[in-house]
Amino acid sequence: MSLLLPIIFLMAATLIFVPLAKRYAANTVLGYLIAGLLLGSSVSGLIEDPQLIKQLLHFGMIAVMFFVGFAFRPQQLWLERRGILKNSGLQLLIITLVLIGACFLLFNDVLTSLILGCALALSAVILPQQLLQQKQQLNSKLGQATLATLQFQAFVAVILIVLFPLLEDTASTRHGIAYFAAIIATFSGLFLASRYLVRPAFRFLARKNSIHLIAVLSLLVLVSVILIMDILNIHILIGAFLGGLLLAETEFKSEVERILEPFKDAATGLFFLAIGLGLSLQPLVQTPLLIITSIFGLVVIKAVVIGAISYYQQRHAKLSTLFAITLAQSGELSFILLKLAESENLLGKDLLEPAFLIIFGSMLLTPLLYELFDRKILPILLKNKVAVTDADVPQHPILIIGFGRFGQVIARALHAQGKQFSVIDSNQPDADFIEQYGHRFFDADVTQVENLRAAGIEYCKLLIVAIDDVEDSMNLARHLRLNYPDLSLFVRARDRHHAHLLSDLGVQHIWRETYASSLNMAQQALIETGLSIKDAHIQIERFKQEDEQLLMQQQWAHDQQEILESYPNAMAELEYLFANAKTLHTDRVSNDQNTQSDANSPNEAS
Repeated sequence: MSLLLPIIFLMAATLIFVPLAKRYAANTVLGYLIAGLLLGSSVSGLIEDPQLIKQLLHFGMIAVMFFVGFAFRPQQLWLERRGILKNSGLQLLIITLVLIGACFLLFNDVLTSLILGCALALSAVILPQQLLQQKQQLNSKLGQATLATLQFQAFVAVILIVLFPLLEDTASTRHGIAYFAAIIATFSGLFLASRYLVRPAFRFLARKNSIHLIAVLSLLVLVSVILIMDILNIHILIGAFLGGLLLAETEFKSEVERILEPFKDAATGLFFLAIGLGLSLQPLVQTPLLIITSIFGLVVIKAVVIGAISYYQQRHAKLSTLFAITLAQSGELSFILLKLAESENLLGKDLLEPAFLIIFGSMLLTPLLYELFDRKILPILLKNKVAVTDADVPQHPILIIGFGRFGQVIARALHAQGKQFSVIDSNQPDADFIEQYGHRFFDADVTQVENLRAAGIEYCKLLIVAIDDVEDSMNLARHLRLNYPDLSLFVRARDRHHAHLLSDLGVQHIWRETYASSLNMAQQALIETGLSIKDAHIQIERFKQEDEQLLMQQQWAHDQQEILESYPNAMAELEYLFANAKTLHTDRVSNDQNTQSDANSPNEAS
């Protein structure tokens, strides 16, 4: 069979299954895996060339490690090392020990148990990020905690790859003190090369107006690092990781990222395609109960450990549960470690085939479990849960919901004026110091009605919603408007779209986030460009009036789908605002000119 035909099959399957996986499972990873599985020998047998699969896998592993290195933040990891070790490190340690123990009970072999336990303990990297990004939660507390954990696990995976040669039975140059000395020397040399060669080279291209050559320089850096690793007999995957890390540490990272972004999904997708092509369904046919039980056992073990530690640290049931589900699977780092074990003849196919199926099954479960818990199970479980049991319900006239950067400023201003208030938030456990000043703080879920009652909502006259999550803000505002229509309600809006949705609910007092500070900066910019302080103030006031008019004039439908169709993205709305701002400005200038003309013309009636 010609090589072009398998490539055509791969591309066609990718174009079919990847979009479907993105739509229904909120990620592309499963689409690549399923496409590879369907084309492989286990299903259709359209692609069975072992050399092609090996080449795809080799290139895919390099791509995965390169992008893992490109996303790695060593400085951030070092600054947050205590918190990460306390949370992510403890989770990974306990899960690894439990899985090693379970594997030892099954196989009664120390080396096999160590390799399988360490590999399966690592979570997927790309799948959780795509899932949270699709849910618009990547920048939330859940997303940031997930990213921090994945950073730590990537660091551990690199260490395991470095230490992997020690597990080989045969002596090689990758054993002993010389091997580790070469690794340390290489890391130090690359650090110096980054500072004195790579960064100056990027700056040189910038000075010569040759930004278009950044892609060539990036490729040169990557290939050079891999070549150095090969010469020193250090694994090529370490070279790919370090190459990505070197490019990420330059001040031209954003430009490199812009170039790489279109190729990222396809390059890493090759790895999952190759894994799918090599998957064998034979173990599932022979021992279906064992495979299915192992899949659920792996997910349950990881979810219970991660969830328990997270809840102990955060005391937030919903956040801990979703965090546990997001990381409860194994993934590409597990595949890579097991493939290395296969290449070194440390594990046989009789163990690897079922292990790959277990990893694949755990990845399939993740989007399903996330949707199930997020939309169905957690709302029911938390519906009647009252986190606050204090019988002494405060009767403060002001209640602040959310104590982040927005709510804290409001609280400080009220405290400075001697106003008593209560605060409820589940993400700021150390904020209870405000109680020494006569205020009340409740560490509880703000989305639960019972917690609001315990915080004294029945007695408050002014309620300030300062949370930044749009969905929680809308649900809370809807509940408050229906059940407390006479309550004065001040709500923080994340953007114009959020402000429109709140306005549709009948909320009258809305403050758009960062709006005031951006106007202050704009006013100062006008002053710097030659306007007087008075004229700049007048122009900004006019802008505010026009913007408020636009906000009131736009007819926003109550149906969410109609809103999305009207403004599919923020840039489309921004284009509309610019166009209308220009129109309003033109109309105002025209009116001013007409007024001036009328004032200068002789009175015809006289």
